[in-house]
Amino acid sequence: MVDSSILWEMGEMKNNRVDKRVSLLSMVWVVILLLMVIIPLRVTADNPTLVYVSPASKTVSAGQTFTITVACTPGQSIKSYELKVLFNPTLLQANSVSEGTIFAGYTTFFNDGTINNTAGSIVDVYGLILGAGLVSSPGSLVSISFTARLASGTSSVSLSDVGVTNETTYVPITVTNGTVTLREFTLGVTLGGSGSVTKNPNQATYAYGTVVQLTAVADSGWIFSSWTGNLSGSTNPTSITMNGNKSVTAHFTQNQYTLTITVDGSGSVTKNPNQATYTYGQVVTLTAVASSGWMFGSWTGDLTGSQNPKTITMNGNKAVTAHFSDSAAPQISGVTRVTSDPLDTNPVYGWVNVSCTVTDNVAVSQVVLRIHNPGGSWNNVSMITRTAGKYYYRSTTAFSTAGNYSYTIWAKDTSNNANTTSNIAFSMPANWDLNSDGHCTIFDLVLVSNHYGQSGSNGWIREDADNNGEVQVLDLVFTSNHYGESWW
Repeated sequence: MVDSSILWEMGEMKNNRVDKRVSLLSMVWVVILLLMVIIPLRVTADNPTLVYVSPASKTVSAGQTFTITVACTPGQSIKSYELKVLFNPTLLQANSVSEGTIFAGYTTFFNDGTINNTAGSIVDVYGLILGAGLVSSPGSLVSISFTARLASGTSSVSLSDVGVTNETTYVPITVTNGTVTLREFTLGVTLGGSGSVTKNPNQATYAYGTVVQLTAVADSGWIFSSWTGNLSGSTNPTSITMNGNKSVTAHFTQNQYTLTITVDGSGSVTKNPNQATYTYGQVVTLTAVASSGWMFGSWTGDLTGSQNPKTITMNGNKAVTAHFSDSAAPQISGVTRVTSDPLDTNPVYGWVNVSCTVTDNVAVSQVVLRIHNPGGSWNNVSMITRTAGKYYYRSTTAFSTAGNYSYTIWAKDTSNNANTTSNIAFSMPANWDLNSDGHCTIFDLVLVSNHYGQSGSNGWIREDADNNGEVQVLDLVFTSNHYGESWW
């Protein structure tokens, strides 16, 4: 059993902490004498005792709790030690100091020292074997629990005021310090789609708490859509705080562009490929297909020219108009001529009506009756619309001269396409050519005489040659005056 005076003296040493080297040796002597364990004292020239931080360098993460050991490899037998530990308090926090294993198997006295996390020190750490005993095998003096602060950098773990004794004196020592590095963090950026991400600051690693601004830059035809991983949302630019390794994915989506086709005229446009929307850089072939009676003319808008088919490259929303022009001439049909009955050159009693039907795939703008007169002259008269597509011309004067006539009908549509009928001939007999054979002969006089003495309204029959309502001698005279004449 250890005498109470020994414990009292050890307590005084712990409380006073005055000249630890002298006190420690004194205590060792007291213990030896009281236990009557007499060991010859001598100073040897053995190899130095190694006192070192283990591991010599350690890398940890912010917030991580870890252990550092102060180890010892004796150069000769030892019985006690004392030490002080210094560290960077902005990077490390000391939690506790535990007795090491070097004196395992012996009764020991151990003082875990005083931790000052403001100054970054652990002082008054010591231990010794009570009673007889020396150690020459390597082992740990103390184990220190640290917690890495929320920071980055490297802190030295330095040993100061280190002393190691045998039973009589301090032994030579070699001290090796260590370091603890609070690792920096990586920021991994991956891309979903086509684009890039800039980092500010742009570094391989970042210290704890560094704020990094990320800016997503979309390639042409793409748009930034969102962040995933250790970032979320679609704010751009955005920032991330480095309190650990981070991984971020920037997602880009392709722009979708529309291609609007407008048709001017009658026709259609095919698209190849035929899609509702297109991505940046897609090439679309446009083919204009004219309807019957129409022809493709040109492109306007985001395409120009008249090449057909033609391609367009989608690098934005596009609008194209295909212009078709009417190429079909109006169709003229149902040409009919109706005359007064009896036929008469006298404009008071005679008339001629020419009618037709004109149709067009767009619209008819003009219909003209071209009359070629017996004397070689001609004149154009506009035909009148009666009902949709029906045109006529009725005149009492246009055909008031006896002779051979011909006419054509010319029609034009709103696109200036025109069509003309074939020439139509007819004869307008003179009033004295009663049988309309082109000659005044005895037969004409016979026709008058056959109705001699008859009466009716003016111009009622051709035999009333003077149109006075009576067939009489004047009609015979009028006819006989042209006897033998031919008029065509």
